[in-house]
Formats: sequence, structure tokens, C-alpha cells
Amino acid sequence: MTKKYSVTGIVVEYNPLHNGHIYHIKKAREITNCDVLIAVMSGNFVQRGEPAFINKWERTEAALNYGVDIVIELPTPFVLQSADFFAEAAVTLLHRMGVDTIVFGSESNNIEHIKSQFHYDPDVGQSYARQMGTSRNANDILGFQYIRVAEMLGIATRTIQRTNNYHGTDIDSDIASATAIRSHYGHKPIAHTTPLDLDRSTLHRLEAYDLQIRAIILQNDTSWLQSIHLVDEGIENLLKKNVHLPITELIEACVSKRYTRSRIQRTLMMILLGIKRSDVILPSNTRILGMTKPGQAYLKAQRETTNAVTAYKYYDDNNFEMRATLAYSMPYPKDYRNWLIQMEKSGLIWTES
Repeated sequence: MTKKYSVTGIVVEYNPLHNGHIYHIKKAREITNCDVLIAVMSGNFVQRGEPAFINKWERTEAALNYGVDIVIELPTPFVLQSADFFAEAAVTLLHRMGVDTIVFGSESNNIEHIKSQFHYDPDVGQSYARQMGTSRNANDILGFQYIRVAEMLGIATRTIQRTNNYHGTDIDSDIASATAIRSHYGHKPIAHTTPLDLDRSTLHRLEAYDLQIRAIILQNDTSWLQSIHLVDEGIENLLKKNVHLPITELIEACVSKRYTRSRIQRTLMMILLGIKRSDVILPSNTRILGMTKPGQAYLKAQRETTNAVTAYKYYDDNNFEMRATLAYSMPYPKDYRNWLIQMEKSGLIWTES
């Protein structure tokens, strides 16, 4: 008889992995008593519209070392999206993997309360981001979207109390946000907040891509910019007008009531990567970045019982994620760049535990 697995899913970025994330992993396993924990993770770019602080392969290894059994990749065109598109793609991929429950952190720690908080009315003349962002408990927006999609797919949802402010900047306890860790690294001690030795990693900052991004805007006309996903409502003219400014100043100059900072940054990443509207299609393959031995056993059973379409090594030089890897690695040393390219072609992180 084929074993019936209890499978829990989590949606993560680990930018970088910290003590709060480890708590989330432990609690997800504890409250669901799952056999397998699967994380769907952003790749080399993250939802806030920036390059990932640490590359996806090192973040995958960290996830496996601290309790995740399988890490799958959320394709970049869906990472660089507002919460509704991001969540729909992430939960859909977890559904493909056979997940029966999703566990996420929230401010209120109450599913029904989260469901009652957010309402989008297309007739009020205000963008989705603005309406959702001004709702109460704005940090629960992603949770609301996870619940919405999970209910459509027949997946249960559970929540745990968030251990810190999602974008808080305090670093005076063992639990700090990824935002705080990135901000304070190099200025204040952060070793008490994360098990990772950040000094051993190549760290990616948005400023490193300044010349790449601005050169693309300068070298292409507005018709090409308009073909890029998220470039609409005249945003291309705003970018052209401010392209002479360093990237951080360019972003500040473009932020307004109409365009949030996240929208501007995501748009710039779309331009950097040349993501067109036709690229925003969820692939039939689910890219597996890494697994443990229990994860491998589950995948074997999954294939035998549900014929789930998964892949370890199906990308070639023309694949979109390879293009993203090339852009991500461009400002950094040759040896590191070559390693990232090779991992994109044939990489898989494997741990025994």
C-alpha cells in the first residue's frame, strides 16, 4: 500500500534566513505534524523588487539545514509582482507538489480576522496596492492572498504569530526582520539574529545594478519600455525623465501617490531582466532547488501516485531563469559568476538529514 503523506507548505524568501524563519519552520512542523515540509522560495530576485541579498543556492542549503525537506523555485516573473499574483503562483506550485496545509506568519494570528480585513473594490478609483496597503494590519496582506488561493484549491491554512515586525528595523533582540539584518549588516552586530555567517557570502545590493538598469533605460526607446511587464500608465516617461539620477535617487524621484516604492522597484527589475507580459506564464515544470533524503523519498512516491511534473535539470542557456542568473551575477567576480551559471544549468542542493 502506498504511504499517505501529510505535506505542509510554506512560502519563503529567506533574504536572509534568520531566527524568526527557523521558529516558523519549527512551528509549521509542530502544528501540522507533517511528514514533509515543502518551501516555495523566490529565486535570485525578491518580491520587494530587489536582487536577493544572498543567492538562491545558499538560501536553499540554509533552508534544508534548518528543517525544510524540499525547496522549489517561484519563477522570477511571479516573484516581482504584487501580493495577489505572488501568492497565487506560490500556492499553485505548492498544490502541484501535493501540499495539504499551508502555514504562514501573521500579525493577528487569526484566519477569520485576516479574511475580514481586506477588501478590494475596482470601482473606487484607487489602485489595488493603495487599497490593500491602507487596510488595517497591512502585514497580513500576503496571508489574506494565501488563504484566498488555498481555499480555491482545497488546501487548509494555519497561521502562527509573527515574531517581529515584517519590515521592522530594530536589531536589539535575537528575533529581527530580514530588512533590519540587511540594513545593519556591516554597521552593527547581527550574528545574534541569524545562524548564517554573512561574511562568507557574496552579498547583493540594489546599488550594484545601478549602471545596468540606467543603461537599459537610456538605450531603449519608450515603445520598447512599454513592452515590459508593469510598464504602463506613463511610468516609462517618468523613468526616462529621472534616468540621470543614481538608482536610489531615481526611485525616490518616481515614488508618488500613484506609484509605490515597491511598484517602482519591481518595474526596474522587470526592465533589468527584460520581462515582457508574455513571460508571465507559470511553467508546467516545477523547479526543485534542493531536497533532503526524506524529501527525495516523498518525490519518488509523488511521481508514482500523482505523476507530478517536476525537474532538477531542465534549464538551458536560453531559459528565462538563466537570463536572470546572468543579470544577477553580472556585477560580481568571474569565479562567482561562473559558479552561479553552472548551478543554474545543473545545480541541486542535497542534504542527508
